[in-house]
Amino acid sequence: MSRQKIGITLLAVVLLSIFWSAPAQAQGGGWSEPYRLSGDGVIASEGSLVSDRYGYVHCFWIETLPQNQGSILKYARFDGTTWTKPNDIYGTADDINNVSPFVDQQGILHIAWSEGLYRIKVFYSYAPANDTLSAQNWSKPIQVHVPARPVYLRVDSKGVLHILYLNQTEESGVYYTRSEDQGLTWSEPVWLDPDIRSGYLPDSLNFEIDEHDGLHAVWFYGAIERTGRPNWVRYIHSLDGGHTWSAPVTLDQVVEEDNHFLDAASPKMIVQGETVHVIWASGALSYRYHSYSKDAGRTWSAPVQIFGQLQGQAFDGLAVDGAGRVHFFGQIRYPIGIYHAYWDHDRWSKPELVYLIAPESTGDIGNRVHAHFTLPVVRAGNQLVLTFTDGPADPNRRLFVMYQTLDDIAPLEMLPTPVPAATAVPMATPTSIGPTPVPNPTATLPSLASLEAQPVEPATAPDLAIRVALAPTLLVLGVTMMLQLLNKRKR
Repeated sequence: MSRQKIGITLLAVVLLSIFWSAPAQAQGGGWSEPYRLSGDGVIASEGSLVSDRYGYVHCFWIETLPQNQGSILKYARFDGTTWTKPNDIYGTADDINNVSPFVDQQGILHIAWSEGLYRIKVFYSYAPANDTLSAQNWSKPIQVHVPARPVYLRVDSKGVLHILYLNQTEESGVYYTRSEDQGLTWSEPVWLDPDIRSGYLPDSLNFEIDEHDGLHAVWFYGAIERTGRPNWVRYIHSLDGGHTWSAPVTLDQVVEEDNHFLDAASPKMIVQGETVHVIWASGALSYRYHSYSKDAGRTWSAPVQIFGQLQGQAFDGLAVDGAGRVHFFGQIRYPIGIYHAYWDHDRWSKPELVYLIAPESTGDIGNRVHAHFTLPVVRAGNQLVLTFTDGPADPNRRLFVMYQTLDDIAPLEMLPTPVPAATAVPMATPTSIGPTPVPNPTATLPSLASLEAQPVEPATAPDLAIRVALAPTLLVLGVTMMLQLLNKRKR
C-alpha cells in the first residue's frame, strides 16, 4: 500500500473514532431510555423511592386529578427488569403534599404522607415489602395529629417510628415526634429550631437514619416576603435515637459583600456509615457546594465549590451504592441536562452528562423532558434507578424513570421473596399488574485514576445529531488536506 493510501486510511480512522466516541462521553452511556410511570390527564409529583432486601425498588408519587377533583397516591414496583402497572394506594379530595417511604430491618415498608392546605392531616400505614401491590395488604391508615407540610418518616432497628416535619403555621420551624407502638400513640412534638428568625420558613427538609440509629436532618430557610433572601443552611442530629438533639449547626450563610447567596440552596443529604454528606446551591449563581462530616455530624469540613461552573437548581438527588460510593444527580447547565458524579476516596468524579435536555439556554428541547427532581435510589447494590419529572409549572407534568446497572460492582445477595399472602388487587381504579419490560443497560464507572481533584471543570459537548452531520464534512476536509500535503512533498 502506498504512503498516500496509508495516510488517508489513518486519518479516516482517527476522525471517525473521535466523532463516534464523543457522543458517549457527552451523554453518559449505559442508561435506559426514560420510561413514563405516571398516567394521562393528571399532574404527577416527583417520585419517592426506597429499595428493599428482596431486590425491589418501590416508587410512590401523587397524581392530582383535573378540575380539583382530589389526589391519588400511586405506587409501582421494579424488580431490576420490569415495572408493575401503577396501583392506587389511597385517594382523597384534598391535595397530598408529599409521601415518605422507608423499609425497616424486618422487611416492612412504612409510609407517611401529608395532605391539606389549611386543615393539614398526616397519615401512617405499612405493609410487608414483598407484598405491597394491593391496597388491601396495607394497614388501615393511622392519623398523626401534627401540622406537617411536608412529613418525613424513618424507622430504627428497634421498630421505633421517627417523624420529622416542617410546621409552616404561626409557630414555624422543624419538629420531631416518635412512636414506640406502631403509630398508635406519638410523643409530644419537639421544636428543634426555636431560634428561627422572624419572617422565615424552613424548606427542603432532609431526614436520614444511620446504621447506629442516629438521626440526621438538614434544611434551609426561605424568606416569607419576596424582598427577603434565604439566609442559612442548617444541620442537626440526635445520636441517641431521638431522645436528645444537638443545637442546629450552620453549614452556610449569606455573605452579601462577597456576592454569596442561598436563593436556591435546596440542600440534599446522604449518610454513609459515620460520614454525612450535604450538597446545596450557593454563590453568585446556583453553583454546587459540598461539606461533609466523618464523625456522624459532630464536626464538618469547610464548604467547597464542586463541579466547576455548572450551575442552576432543579432539585438534586443522592444515593449510596454497594461499594460505598455516593452518587449525585442534578439538572444543571451548560449544556442543560441531568449530570451524574460520584464521591470515592475523598474526591468527586468529573460530572458526566447522562441525559441531554438542550445544548443552549434558548434551545428547543423538542420531545425531551425538561427534567426536575432528579431523585435516585440504588437497587441490589449495583443498579442506579433515577426518577425525574417535567418542570413543576408544567400543566401536564409527568413522572419518568431510567436506570443503569454498574458492572464493576457485584450485586448484593437478595433474600428470597416469600409467597404473597393475598391476591394483588388495586383499591380504587382497577389496573392490571402486568410487568412492563425495559432495556437492561450496564456501565462501568471510571476508575479512581480518572477522578479529578476539586474544582472540576465540566466538559461541554454538542448534541449527537450535530456531530453526525459534521463528521462527513470534516472527514473530506481532512483527506483533502492530506492529499495536498503529499503532493507538495512529491514536487
